[in-house]
Amino acid sequence: MPRLSPKKALSVGEKSASGVRMKALYETRGFIVAVEVFYLLVLFALALIYLTDLGSAYHLSLPTSLGPLPVGVPWFGALGAVIISLSGAFDHREDWDPSWNLWHLTRPLIGISLAIISWLTFQAGILAVGSTASAPAANSTSAASQVTAPTNLLFYLIAFVVGYRESVFRELIKRVADVILYPGDGAPAASPAPPVISALNPANGRTAGGDVVTITGSGLAGTTAVKFGVNRASNVQVKSDAQIAATTPPGTSGTVSLTVTTSAGSVTGGTFTYGA
Repeated sequence: MPRLSPKKALSVGEKSASGVRMKALYETRGFIVAVEVFYLLVLFALALIYLTDLGSAYHLSLPTSLGPLPVGVPWFGALGAVIISLSGAFDHREDWDPSWNLWHLTRPLIGISLAIISWLTFQAGILAVGSTASAPAANSTSAASQVTAPTNLLFYLIAFVVGYRESVFRELIKRVADVILYPGDGAPAASPAPPVISALNPANGRTAGGDVVTITGSGLAGTTAVKFGVNRASNVQVKSDAQIAATTPPGTSGTVSLTVTTSAGSVTGGTFTYGA
């Protein structure tokens, strides 16, 4: 079997160590915060170019619309999505879960996409009732005192809210799709029941982790994550709606709560005790 020269072995080791460091950096909350702040700076720079003379000074310009789509719609959608990502990073500083990092990194794209979909939906509703969206009429007072809202202000507000509350909008679209596509002689399938934790077996284990714990209860079929305290369990196996199994992560001596997350929500119940 060929052997690596000392220099090549050192190079491989350095690359491996570098990869570990990069992965550790990627999984930190600070990395996501830095990326989201960068997104905000880009959005604010685009706003300055659009709203001020800064663009002309540097020979930069932005269109006022993309076809019939007001350019502010994707901008406000991205802004709402980035702000909710930053809010999540600060709200979960004690229980940061790196598995959500891709969700955070794609926020601007998702916000833009949902904002455009909401704009199309709203336009379809306007066309369906035979109306048009227009700016509020100005009053008859002097021109100096007239204040007129931007024509697309409502679209901008909707785009921001959709980007910020993505989950609510997705649920709304799902319900609309059920109404449109589901046969009229039946009813949509009932939403899955939230999870319930009844018992853990065993209820204690080693601080080093690696113990397989069986969790019984109900509504467990759609389990996506299990946590012992703030630490995520590995090797989660869904055996039935009433039983799942998970391998404990390392922990410190003492008692922690168990949290199970499914597509229907999260529940915290039962306790697990870490021993020596």
